[in-house]
Amino acid sequence: MKKSIYKIILLCIVLVTFLNCSNNDDNTATRSSDKIEITIDNGTPLSYSTNIVATDYPLSPITGFNCLFTVNSEDILGNVFTLSFGNSITPCPFVFGSTPSNSTLTGNNIGVLAIQNLDIDYANPGNSITFTYNTFGNNVGDDIKIIFSGNYFDSLGISHTISGDIDIKRS
Repeated sequence: MKKSIYKIILLCIVLVTFLNCSNNDDNTATRSSDKIEITIDNGTPLSYSTNIVATDYPLSPITGFNCLFTVNSEDILGNVFTLSFGNSITPCPFVFGSTPSNSTLTGNNIGVLAIQNLDIDYANPGNSITFTYNTFGNNVGDDIKIIFSGNYFDSLGISHTISGDIDIKRS
């Protein structure tokens, strides 16, 4: 009888341990960390990791496009970070091409990146930011991993370096 109770207790412990192990504890490098960090002039990273939304927005037919993909988030003070792209003529959801891929935007084209409380002269032709799209999931819950770096000019004409790490899930 004592051996039977011991075996039942041992079986329960093994069973509980086994059932508590799941695939949700994925700590691989491909797992999203739900963060957006921006670094200016190699300073301390600024976190825009609050209220992250990465989703499609259907557009009015008069725009000539059908879908816009936008990443929106905030820092702890409520300053807004926005990255908009994917004006597509195909209906939503926006489907990114193959990854990894790079895209360099110059001059006023860097306007797809708007960071509130950061002085950027979007009209300066010397602006140049390269975006590297490492992962871009097509479905809600899929990972999106984008890094970017380059330089921009402020309203006084002073050049600044910028780098960013976007590691989020599609909303």
